[in-house]
Amino acid sequence: MRYLLFSLTGLALCAGCSERIPENLTAEQADSLKAVVERKIEEKKQIARMRIEFEESYMGKSLSRYKPIIKKYSKRYGFDWRLITAQIVQESGFKTEARSRVGAHGLMQLMPGTAHEISKELDIEYIMKNPRENITAGIYHLKKQYRMFPEAQYSDRIKLALASYNCGIGRIFDAQDISRYFKKPENVWINISPNLALLKKSDWQLHLQVWPIGKPPYGYFYGYNETINYVDNIWRLYEAYRVIL
Repeated sequence: MRYLLFSLTGLALCAGCSERIPENLTAEQADSLKAVVERKIEEKKQIARMRIEFEESYMGKSLSRYKPIIKKYSKRYGFDWRLITAQIVQESGFKTEARSRVGAHGLMQLMPGTAHEISKELDIEYIMKNPRENITAGIYHLKKQYRMFPEAQYSDRIKLALASYNCGIGRIFDAQDISRYFKKPENVWINISPNLALLKKSDWQLHLQVWPIGKPPYGYFYGYNETINYVDNIWRLYEAYRVIL
């Protein structure tokens, strides 16, 4: 997977590019353009090889099994199914019995409390046991987070929703408070992500200036690196999957 991510860097830019050679070029220009065209052809061949490599991998075979349900509910809730695929890979690696150290379970790594709440909202019973219900509930839960940031641009809105899915909406609200204190846009991920690292108890001097109670309303937070890496990894995977899937 790491090879796939690094190899795909920049390849998305070549998708749909024209290979038609203009007339009236000098010999030097023609040679230069020919080299560009040959490089793009090789890039397309590389993408084709990576697509085959992915399809034959454990991830690809697992995706084939769950693609219909992923596509169905991604469409229902307005997401690109390849984004959800990237999230599942990051969350569980498509291992249906995956369980985190804090009790999150299944392909979408839902916490028991979250699953219980969603089971009542969607009237489904086996979120923690049935992989397809787990996927359905996870996409629905991501949509709930997404709705919390209506003023953000699309990519930032997705990233904020993913961060909220990972660490809880309260942490993002607290990070937004810090952005407002510094007079920076509060719905931009590159502004919010460093603020997550400022929710530690050792940042109490800043907290006294931001909040009357002198501490983050949703509590201190130390898992900021995990959340930042979570969002960044999913986004890189998503960009790769947009090329090969």
